[in-house]
Amino acid sequence: MKPLVQKIRTVFGSMRTAHGKRPRQGARRALRIGIVLLVLVAFGLLLRLTVMQPPSVSVATVQRGNVVDEVKGSGTVTADALANIASKITGRVEQVFVAEGDSVSKNQILATLDQDGLRHQVEVAQARLDAARINAEQRQREWTREKQLVASGSVGVEEAQQYRERNAVAQSAARVAAAELGKATYELSLAGIPSLSDGIVTQRWVVPGASVVAGQPMFTIADTHLIYVDTFVDQNVAGRIRKGEVATVILRGRERQPLPGHVLRIRPRADAATEETVVEVSFSIPADQFQLGQWANVYIRTGEAKDALVVSQMALMPMGNDLFVWVVGADHTLHRVRVTVLARSARSSMVAVVGDDLHAGDRVVLMPMGLRLGETIRPEPVKAAMGMGMAQ
Repeated sequence: MKPLVQKIRTVFGSMRTAHGKRPRQGARRALRIGIVLLVLVAFGLLLRLTVMQPPSVSVATVQRGNVVDEVKGSGTVTADALANIASKITGRVEQVFVAEGDSVSKNQILATLDQDGLRHQVEVAQARLDAARINAEQRQREWTREKQLVASGSVGVEEAQQYRERNAVAQSAARVAAAELGKATYELSLAGIPSLSDGIVTQRWVVPGASVVAGQPMFTIADTHLIYVDTFVDQNVAGRIRKGEVATVILRGRERQPLPGHVLRIRPRADAATEETVVEVSFSIPADQFQLGQWANVYIRTGEAKDALVVSQMALMPMGNDLFVWVVGADHTLHRVRVTVLARSARSSMVAVVGDDLHAGDRVVLMPMGLRLGETIRPEPVKAAMGMGMAQ
């Protein structure tokens, strides 16, 4: 810098002492040259301080800690028992006593069908039974009398046999009438539609006045004693899941209200198209908060890495089938270290890793893109909270 200033002074001095016919023009020329030189000097300094400086990168310190290993899946809430309540007879809906979302108990009457026609059938059957019984009693008396007359010889055997047959027919007719009355009474009892179990009404298919046929669903009842999430899990990680393992269920819209659960069952068949396996994760929730088909995220705990090296997921750089981290040396130069992930969770920004040349206290680059092996950088440490995320 000093030699350059001396040169400028020499130029200006020579211009002041030079002989010529136009000294002012020479002074202006010297001034312009001096300005250009100053601009070049400033540009050189700026270039050295910016472009020629090593790149600034964010780094975080490798720490030791515990990281939970979790498998993430998602699915919908369902109940282990879903019952479609249907009418056993054909009729017209007279009354409906429940709505969707109502809690019901076993044998509670949910609706009734029109009973006028059924009551009439019962009355007709009762009248037929009364008449049949009267006739049967009369034939029984006649047969009893005829048996006595046969014994005394007053009546022939053939004539007595006719009374015996008439009595048998009358008794049979009385039994048929009693059966018809029982059938009519049973059909009248079917006019009340009961719930088959305790639970909650998830679907109501009918309204008063609607006509139904035998077997037509009228209500769907979910037994809320056992509910679970049909969780779809990638087959690549499904092999790490075991029945009974602890899980966390987070319902859509209730992200801040995690619910404890566990693996109830693992379906024996996988989907070849989606390459997913269904895991049933059970949990508990009040019946009035149950929503059939509600979406949920599920985190299944499959292990924990304790006192392991912990780095941010942003430090991992995939290369082929391997993972690497860029480590900053004491002279601020970069070198790569291949690592293996021991534990990770979608709910945490931290992963537990192991590497042959990675140690606690090392500085690793976050989002290492566009860097070169052996390159010199300017490390910018991130805050501890940002670097550690949710590691335990």
